Amino acid sequence: MSDLLVLAASALGVLAMVGAAMALGFRTRARLTESELARIAAEEGRTLQEALIAADARSAFARLADGAVLVARALGDGVSARIAPASGVRVTLEKGRLRVALADIGYPPLELRLQQAPPAWAAAMVQGGGA
Repeated sequence: MSDLLVLAASALGVLAMVGAAMALGFRTRARLTESELARIAAEEGRTLQEALIAADARSAFARLADGAVLVARALGDGVSARIAPASGVRVTLEKGRLRVALADIGYPPLELRLQQAPPAWAAAMVQGGGA
């Protein structure tokens, strides 16, 4: 009987901690916007020119004014981003998904689900034209 009481008290304690975490906003998820991408680019001393943001706002592919590209993905409540030269990026388009692979093997390929055709600058990169 005492084991059951300890189990019930522990379960209530866990539920109280989960409830407190939810009340404090620990379930917030980052969403990518053009202004967030512009801020990331500005932190690196660059200027955002155009951006392609996935329908779920969890991943983005952008062209910078100097010809480089920015690849970003939302992870939890933060954003992971990389800036690379356009020549260091391989872009493929298949079945409404734009796949962006960097030469940096430490950053997994990014897949964007598109609701429409990609903009001309991204389509040119798919064809191997560069930014």
